[in-house]
Amino acid sequence: MAKGLSWLSLFLSLLVCCGVLAAQDKLLARAQRAFKPVPETPPPLADNPLTPEKIELGKMLYFDPRLSSSWLISCNTCHNLALGGVDLLETSIGHGWQKGPRNSPTVLNAVFNLAQFWDGRAKDLKEQAKGPVQAAVEMNSTPERAVKTLKSIPEYVERFKKAFPGEADPVSFDNMARAIEAFEATLLTPDSRFDRYLKGDTAAINAQEKRGLELFLNKGCVACHGGVNLGGTGYFAFGVVEKPGADVLPPADKGRFEVTKTATDEY
Repeated sequence: MAKGLSWLSLFLSLLVCCGVLAAQDKLLARAQRAFKPVPETPPPLADNPLTPEKIELGKMLYFDPRLSSSWLISCNTCHNLALGGVDLLETSIGHGWQKGPRNSPTVLNAVFNLAQFWDGRAKDLKEQAKGPVQAAVEMNSTPERAVKTLKSIPEYVERFKKAFPGEADPVSFDNMARAIEAFEATLLTPDSRFDRYLKGDTAAINAQEKRGLELFLNKGCVACHGGVNLGGTGYFAFGVVEKPGADVLPPADKGRFEVTKTATDEY
């Protein structure tokens, strides 16, 4: 009798284990359909092949405050790589201590976003890199001034020649943006525990995290937050249940409407 109960207990335990494994496999399959692990290498850039020389030049430019008219503000000022690619401020502070209208999106993994800036007004990182340099509330400079500054620095002249070989005038505003884009494309965060989970390592996240993942999928969060970046794949209205009131939405900021002039994008 005791022997029979032992076999029954073992059989039931195996059934439970099989059930748990099947549930885990199903959750993993759902997660793999909704999300993708962050790659270890950047994707190809349109009309901007990556080279070590170009990436290194972009890194120098990213950290150089001389691209701003005050010589105080660099790309890293608002997109601080030591702070997760942001500045941890409600809205960023720019030229003359002006406060910008929005906070800084992270530059980490930004190459995988559908477009750049919160309203998507820049189609890629190259176009985005030109904006802050010229914005009065940010770096308050001009293309002409930026190029003049870069041409006055011998090391930059040599590095632009190496990064853009064969060009008659390699130190240009467009090439500045291309170099910064090349560097920013390398700012990836691969091999997180969730990345490893998506690659099939079911032990990479714990039971509580798996319950959270299941809730995230079941409650519909994934409708807006999917893909490589758990977001950045489309445009969605702010406010899950209803549109926020004026105490939350600044009256002068109409969101994506400023780009598309489409009534349904006004928010």
